[in-house]
Amino acid sequence: MKLWRSVVVICFLATACGGGDIPTPDPVVETPNYDACLPEVGESTLEVVTWNIENFPVHTNTAVAVKTIIEDTDVDVIALQEITSKSEFNALVDALDGWSGHVEDYAGSQWVGYMYKTSEVTVLTQPENLFPESSNDDYNFAFTSVRRPLYMKFQHINGLTVNIINVHMKCCNGSEDRRRSGAVLLKDYIDTNLPNENVILLGDFNDEIVDQADNVYQNFIDDNANYKFATMPIAQGPSSEWSYPSWPSQIDQILITNELFTKATETLVLKLDNCQTTFESQVSDHRPVMIRLNNN
Repeated sequence: MKLWRSVVVICFLATACGGGDIPTPDPVVETPNYDACLPEVGESTLEVVTWNIENFPVHTNTAVAVKTIIEDTDVDVIALQEITSKSEFNALVDALDGWSGHVEDYAGSQWVGYMYKTSEVTVLTQPENLFPESSNDDYNFAFTSVRRPLYMKFQHINGLTVNIINVHMKCCNGSEDRRRSGAVLLKDYIDTNLPNENVILLGDFNDEIVDQADNVYQNFIDDNANYKFATMPIAQGPSSEWSYPSWPSQIDQILITNELFTKATETLVLKLDNCQTTFESQVSDHRPVMIRLNNN
């Protein structure tokens, strides 16, 4: 077990009203205890997380809270969506001992990026935008300009090598065709360029993967010999376990290729909001989703 550290979130002191004999209340102090909300991790397994971090930083306390969460979870690779301040992101990476990171350098906002623990993972392929902006009309239709799929290749100290593709698919009702087009492009890319490699496609898919008459990710589901949503059991389960509780829905997905079917041992949503009452207002409206892999 890793040692848990706590972050103290100090709220503003409320101004007392009325007569002078009414005492001024003490500041409200929250010291989250994450013991019940965090998984056990270790050096023998690779832990990969996807997390829509909601317009990071959404609050003045966000960066401090995220730093503590990353240190306490102690996973190996985090794929992030909705980074809106590159300077705040880079400052967070610099503040984390033993971590490195990358955010895409585009105009606009809501970038995707990676953070990774340098003591356990080695970067084999530098960040690559799979579908560059304006290079193809199909790419421009499927993906917004600042949210192109971001690819990196890592090797864990247990010897496992993984190709990770971080996505933030087009949101909202009315964009189903754009998400479907993106799914086709992504599957074609993996089938063509990474046909026999360990691949993790993860991120904010902005759509459900179960019980839909028109499932935009059906192409992956139909090819079940080669692809599997590791998050499918979560999506089929109770809403209390889902990654986007305010909707509620399970839209943050982790998809793996068949080379990893026997290596993926656990996939779970980290319900950090159960241990920190200010999580949704000060950190993110999405919960992180983690997959654990071994190299046996």
